[in-house]
Amino acid sequence: MSKILVVDDIKDNITLLSFDLEDDGHEIITAHNGEECLAMACKERPDLILLDIMMPVMGGKEALTHLKADEDLKDIPVIMVSANDGDEEIISALDIGAHDYVAKPFVYPILAARIRSALRLKRSQEDLQEANEALEKLASYDSLTNAYNRRQFFNLAEAEFSKSKRSQQPLSLIMLDVDKFKAVNDNYGHSGGDQALIDLTNLCKDICRSSDIFSRFGGEEFVICCPNSDIQGAHGLAERLRVATEQNITLADGNEIKFTISLGVTCVQAEDESLELALNRADLLLYEAKNSGRNQVVIDH
Repeated sequence: MSKILVVDDIKDNITLLSFDLEDDGHEIITAHNGEECLAMACKERPDLILLDIMMPVMGGKEALTHLKADEDLKDIPVIMVSANDGDEEIISALDIGAHDYVAKPFVYPILAARIRSALRLKRSQEDLQEANEALEKLASYDSLTNAYNRRQFFNLAEAEFSKSKRSQQPLSLIMLDVDKFKAVNDNYGHSGGDQALIDLTNLCKDICRSSDIFSRFGGEEFVICCPNSDIQGAHGLAERLRVATEQNITLADGNEIKFTISLGVTCVQAEDESLELALNRADLLLYEAKNSGRNQVVIDH
């Protein structure tokens, strides 16, 4: 069922049209001038607006202009209705952004067909937008953990790297890896391993700042880019993550899974010509942490 806003200053016109539209299964809301139209459109978010041109207080074309200038309302299809079917009137309304135009007295089956056409187009546009948003999410987020994926990390972190170089503000990087992750998969199955990565991601997101860029880098390895954070600040964050993970218990299929993480922390240096150089340094520090017994943070000195 579609919600249609009928705007006309003559109540009998609204009543007659509403009967036909309701018989076709639509929900009808009404307004009697352009100002009421804008208020109802903001409040009710109709699927379509039937808008009379000649009305007191604010006419239809002025209301249409306001609708098309509003980011929240501009995509609502508007069919203009008027007793004046002159070419200039039609062209003017269509140029402002009306979807269609019908002249009074109209034949309802023809108007109904135009309404169906406008609603089909609106649904197609909404489906396309949802598909584009889904594709964008697939391109930017890891499908398992919903952390940023490697590609999106570089998109965002490269921008922060450039900003850091320009402003001389600190930028730190944390590489972290789940210790003995193969044992988690062997003992609890891949579903248990997946749940451990999901819980780790959620824990890290809760502890990290909103400005930090948290990403799954591959497998059980994650990376965090920390803008405006020096080595001491990043070290503090890494240690909080390590302790919280050590104490965290993941429930998967009734089993309790404990796991730890190792972390390497560095800060971008003046001589770093690229983000990759700093990332490689953080990666080496991570493996130093793992080779030194795991469940610890190693920082760059």
